[in-house]
Amino acid sequence: MIRSNVLIAILLATAGCQSMGAKKSPDFIAPLAMEHVANEKIPTPKNERELCIRTAATVAGSGHLSEAIALYEKAERLDPQTDPLDRQLAPLYAQTDQAEKAIARYQGAINRSPHDAELRNNFTWTLLELGRVEQALAAVEDALKKFPEHRRLQSTRALALYRQGNRTAAFQQFASLYGSSAAHHNMALLDIEAGDEANARRELTQALAQTPSAKTIELATAVEAE
Repeated sequence: MIRSNVLIAILLATAGCQSMGAKKSPDFIAPLAMEHVANEKIPTPKNERELCIRTAATVAGSGHLSEAIALYEKAERLDPQTDPLDRQLAPLYAQTDQAEKAIARYQGAINRSPHDAELRNNFTWTLLELGRVEQALAAVEDALKKFPEHRRLQSTRALALYRQGNRTAAFQQFASLYGSSAAHHNMALLDIEAGDEANARRELTQALAQTPSAKTIELATAVEAE
């Protein structure tokens, strides 16, 4: 079996490789990470609601997700006339296996911010993380109607198609974004992640026969060493 340490990086940009495993690349954007800016000067909270939100963000960044959820929910109760904290709560609910709450929060956030492509991409990622592939595909197709040139949404669509079992469409989507060799590289990494060693090797052979990047050669070497 190919060990997980050969999952080096998915080629998601023409300039090189980015990590899919950590989901931190500029094209595959995961919805689960809380943003935090180090050394940022933060004003003193004006009221208890602001204090709850500030503390929740810090607590979530430390990995205490249930505690963060409780603080965000308390902040909502303190001022029910203000817009709900859907953006903050949606990924936290997803990470704590509260799927229906996560989906409802994302849908609420999208309804209030219909022109936010990144939010829609994050929603699709959450559905994929939850194993709801058909829902994810419906969400990303709907998003692409509004944002047809959005590359991260297109990349996420390729992943959703792969998860659906539609290899041909997934490859075509990757190839349209990054070229044929990079598309084969991406497919190989998805196969490795899925435990499909035979298809991974076939995809790498195709990638190497074209114009492979250094990362593709590195990945193929690692696979052959297994």
